[in-house]
Parts: sequence; structure tokens; C-alpha cells
Amino acid sequence: MSARSLAFLVFVPILCSIFLREPVFGQQTTSDQRASASHWVPADVDEDVPLVEPGSACNLEEALQKAGQRIQEFVGNVERFTATESLLNESINKSGEVSARERRKYDYIVSVEEIRPGILDVEEFQSGGSNPLDSPGGLTTKGLPALVLIFHPYYAGDFFMTCEGLSTWNGKRTWQIYFRQRSDRPNKIRSYKIGMNGPSYPVALKGRAWFVADSYQIAGLQADLIHTLPDIRLKIDHTSIEYGPVHFSSRGVDMWLPQTAEVYSDMRGRKIHQRLSFSNYLLFAVDDKQQISPPKTIPPSFP
Repeated sequence: MSARSLAFLVFVPILCSIFLREPVFGQQTTSDQRASASHWVPADVDEDVPLVEPGSACNLEEALQKAGQRIQEFVGNVERFTATESLLNESINKSGEVSARERRKYDYIVSVEEIRPGILDVEEFQSGGSNPLDSPGGLTTKGLPALVLIFHPYYAGDFFMTCEGLSTWNGKRTWQIYFRQRSDRPNKIRSYKIGMNGPSYPVALKGRAWFVADSYQIAGLQADLIHTLPDIRLKIDHTSIEYGPVHFSSRGVDMWLPQTAEVYSDMRGRKIHQRLSFSNYLLFAVDDKQQISPPKTIPPSFP
């Protein structure tokens, strides 16, 4: 297996990384060009605020405590899990239209470990099976499982949060919570890395998450850049993830894991859209011999 560990730095632990195989050079996209071709990427989370039920504000402290408990349960139950990752990679031209499309399928492994008190290490590995492992366009998206750790008690204090109220996500009543990286706290969640041994550029995030109202399980999460990164000409980094229950029958455990994800990036004049879907989950080192049952409910596809 060709393994590529998630960027986790000794001094600044970054849980989620976007890895570029080689530096990418291209014509810089001007703000006017982006404005004229912005239909390829969803609106920023501060521009598109989903409606909530009137008068449905929740107790933020209670919501974060219960959501945090679910995230802690996830970390406690997971030593390692495997899945099949299906990738659709689309290159977007200056007009905002798809100019090239590629598909890949990988064997995907994630491990979560508390390497010392208060610090979680999330590692991801991909294998192309009998085919050589490659990344369309030189861009590898990693760290999607780590984004939910924004709500883990170890990391929640690094964000300003507010409970916006009751909303609906895929037919479920959910608490809608807004988050934004605090400027006085280090960014430990997301980074861009140029080359295997190149520098890492932390990215401050803002976004929303939706937690099922009666169980506080994570149902969805969206994230955007707070500021662009001129050093690497990163203008857009938008992620949207849908989660669903996965049942591991040997232990009677239901875990809410990513089902589909959409990633949009505009860096160094290159626009890329990736759609990822995950299936065939196995809980390794616990019931690694057993195939799990399908999710009880399958979230609808993104438009």
C-alpha cells in the first residue's frame, strides 16, 4: 500500500490537510473573473444563511456539551476504520464550466489516536488496489473525518460558536450551529501543504454544522475560508459534508460517518471541484472480518 500520512505537525498539529503533489503554476484569476464565473462554487456560508424556525434558539452550552459527547464517543469507538472512497474530480475553466473530468476509486483507511493528553492524531491512507495511486490534478483531499473534531472538547474552545436555532437537514430536525476560528487561538484543524516535504499553510475556517435534535449526532457540515491566502494564491476552499449512520453489527454500534463530500478549491489560478463518496465501511481491529450493513438511511445526493 502506498501510504500518505495526514499532515500532523509536532509544533502546530494540523488535523486536516489538502496536499498538492507538486507546486501548481497557472494564470492568476482576477476578482472580476471570479465574480463572472462564481456559479461553479456554492455561496459562502456568511452569504447563504439557512432559515431556522422562529423562536427556536437553543442553549449553546448544552448543545455543545451533548454534541461534544457524541464526538468523544466517535473517537473512543474508532481505532481504525476502512472504506471504499469514490472520487469525481472536475477541472473548472475561466467561464466556470467543467473542462475535464476524472474518476478514481481508492481503498481508504483512517485511524484516530490520542497521542498525548489533549492532542488527537488523525492519519489517512489510500491505496489504488492493483492500480498505481495517483491524484487527479495533483490535488489530494484529506482530513474530512477530522473536521468534525471542531466540536470535540479539545478543539471547540478555538472557535467562536453560536446556535442559530432549529433547522431541517435531509428531513431531520437539527440544531444549526455556526462556528468561526478565533483569531487569538492557533489553527489546528486545516492546512494546505505544497509537496510532500514542503511548507504547510494553516487555514482559518468558518462554517455551520447540523446536529440531529434528539440525538445530537452530526448530520452535516459546511466550511469556508475566513481569509484568502496570498502566499499560495488560495481564494476558495469550500467543503460540504453529509453524514449518515453506519451500523457495525458485531458490537451493536452506530457511528455517524461521512457519506458524501463536496470540495471546491481555487488556488494559483486553478479551479477544482471534487465529489467524494464513501461506502463499504469496516471497523478495523474490532470487527475487521465482518462486513457491515448498509446505513439505515441513505442521504440524498448533492445537486
